[in-house]
Amino acid sequence: MKNSNKGIIDEFFDAYGKHDLNGIMRVMEDRVTWSFMGDHPLAGIKNGIDEVIAFFDAMGEIMNRSNIKMEKLIEAENEHYFIECQHSKTNRMDGNNLDHYTCVLWTIKDGKITEGRHFFANPQAANKYFSSVATQKRS
Repeated sequence: MKNSNKGIIDEFFDAYGKHDLNGIMRVMEDRVTWSFMGDHPLAGIKNGIDEVIAFFDAMGEIMNRSNIKMEKLIEAENEHYFIECQHSKTNRMDGNNLDHYTCVLWTIKDGKITEGRHFFANPQAANKYFSSVATQKRS
């Protein structure tokens, strides 16, 4: 049940994990935008549910190959926003790793996710990491 913005985000991840497009559409606006800045293949603004889901799929594949350890540091919300700050550390066999702090700001209006934005503590390190790993073939 959507009783908070965190609840909406949890519902999204539950539906996403099940590949439940109808569930995703219940909590995500059709015209959602997602910003992931940098100068690498994953960077840019994703528009619409299909592009956002494709982005999450690409990120999931990279993070699964990266043996990531993630620690949620802070979560907070107000009427229209939910933010989570995380410490992420990868452990890739190729040695291309990232030990990094990230914040993700979700915008929620009328019970639906309308926007997401990633903020990096060290944009240059994130850019170097994603420039390398986004172009590698799955092994």
